Parts: sequence; C-alpha cells; structure tokens
Amino acid sequence: RHNSTYWQGVPYAGLGPSAHAFDGAVRRWNVAPYAQWLARLRQGDDPGEGSETLTPENRAAEQVYLGLRTTAGLVLARDAERERVVPWIEAGWATLEGDRLRLTPRGWLRLDSLAADLTLVRSRC
Repeated sequence: RHNSTYWQGVPYAGLGPSAHAFDGAVRRWNVAPYAQWLARLRQGDDPGEGSETLTPENRAAEQVYLGLRTTAGLVLARDAERERVVPWIEAGWATLEGDRLRLTPRGWLRLDSLAADLTLVRSRC
C-alpha cells in the first residue's frame, strides 16, 4: 500500500531526512543526514538537497515500469505494443487480458529489460 502512491504517480509529501516529495511534475528530496536536516530547519533553511522536473518521456517510462510492477498491470494502448508482447506471452513472462498486460512471476524477474523494451516501442509511436 505504501508504494502504490508512488507507482500511480500521485502527488505526495516528503517530511524528514532523506524524504522525497512529488507534486505531479517535480520530484524533490531532502538531505539525508539527520543532523544536517535538523540544522537547516533550525536556521529556517530549506532542507531540500535536490530536485528533478519530469519530462513527458520520463513520465511515459515510469508509467510502463511502474505499471508492470503492479498486479493491476499496464494498459496497452497501441497495436505495436500488443505485437511486441506476443513473445513475452509465449515465453510465459506475461499474460494479456483485453488490453491489460500483467507480468507472471517469471516475467517479474525480467522487469527491467521488459519495461525498457516496451518503453522503446511507446517512444516510437
């Protein structure tokens, strides 16, 4: 449950040392050492250490990667995506019910490479 917010791209607050926050467009994180985090707060300074603005390409890649990590799976939107996953299904790495792709336990072992492959297909459409 805790991670489901991250996996769905929902905004979240990050409080405390090393905490991450996301507002829907920008991800930011606080300094990790407790003493440094506390000193910044006591001085009235921002405890943030860095941030990144997600591009549409970043969001698309995360949607694939994170969707494949869930039991809900990932909705395939294009014929090229459905064609690309046929070998996955034949190898026993995934199942496809309608437009929803779900990885099997064997597919989860290949999550990174499968997500990269499908992200590449999405980026070309």
